[in-house]
Amino acid sequence: MSGPTDPVDAAALLDSGMVSLPDAVASVDEVTRAGGERVLVVRAAGGLAVDVLPDRGLDLGPVWWGGVPVAWRSPNPVDPGPGRGWEERFRGGLLATCGPDNIGEPRAGSGQHGTHHLTSAYEVRWWRERTASALEVHVSGSVAHTSLGGARIVVERHVVVPTGTPWVQVRDVVRNVGDRPVGVPLLYHVNLGAPLLRPGARLRVPYRDHVTREPLPAGRHPLELPSPAVGLEPVVAEHRGPTTTGERASAVLTGTGAGVEVVVEWPVATLPRLNTWAWLAERAWVLGVEPSNAPLFGPERDGWAAGAPVLEPGAEWETGVSVGLRPVPGDEPRQEEQGR
Repeated sequence: MSGPTDPVDAAALLDSGMVSLPDAVASVDEVTRAGGERVLVVRAAGGLAVDVLPDRGLDLGPVWWGGVPVAWRSPNPVDPGPGRGWEERFRGGLLATCGPDNIGEPRAGSGQHGTHHLTSAYEVRWWRERTASALEVHVSGSVAHTSLGGARIVVERHVVVPTGTPWVQVRDVVRNVGDRPVGVPLLYHVNLGAPLLRPGARLRVPYRDHVTREPLPAGRHPLELPSPAVGLEPVVAEHRGPTTTGERASAVLTGTGAGVEVVVEWPVATLPRLNTWAWLAERAWVLGVEPSNAPLFGPERDGWAAGAPVLEPGAEWETGVSVGLRPVPGDEPRQEEQGR
């Protein structure tokens, strides 16, 4: 199992005349899937193939790298639509944004993980930009979380998918357009799945310790992946004691067996916390990497803002998350493993 190893210089291909149109190396197809869901299918030469989902807050659906799936897909084959719970409607994908009214279990009238992932974006558009050696596909739009007499939060989202490198960036500006302070919890639910997520892989995080939502089952560790087994319960953990001193933090999935590691990056100033969700039962097999700004569980959630930072009227935050793959020589599976 492997993906492309040589970088693609899309600008050089255009300049040399080897390709005639930018669409040949950075394509965007606007499609409507069964059930009516709109999808922007972005394909970047030497990069990722990414489904951007306007009807799910411009979150990210299936993502592929050189013919290899990166994102986890849930066991739900379809979205049953409004009136059903978040877990029934969650179909997986690389990114599901949680908030800005709630993260975690339902609380104070807000459903599980809030409204963003199930809210349609508006003013959605896409375009290409050229850099020295690449083309970038840009997708932007806004997601409104507003009511006449309540909170008014707008998330302005910008997704960037470049050629030549397997990365995708999600940049958000979260703005309080109302007239009252609002607690705004945010969590970026990044979902990694097989085959890059495999038994024996491990997640490295920039934290010294962890606490779990439920008692940790015997023999389990939040950052290690055993073989899938029937009935394994999910392990939800918050990681504490940060070790990073830079502006950005990263969690790294190692031991993929594909010559790459998967990197999740986020800004520490606006997302100071990290949670993980490891559901490693048969037919589940997912690792969620979840940078956040508020507690997912515990007594901190008991206050009026559920432990989330408060956004004042007219104020805004710049935040987001990036996910990519980088080469790790020597991590390819051995020949005898490939033949099994």
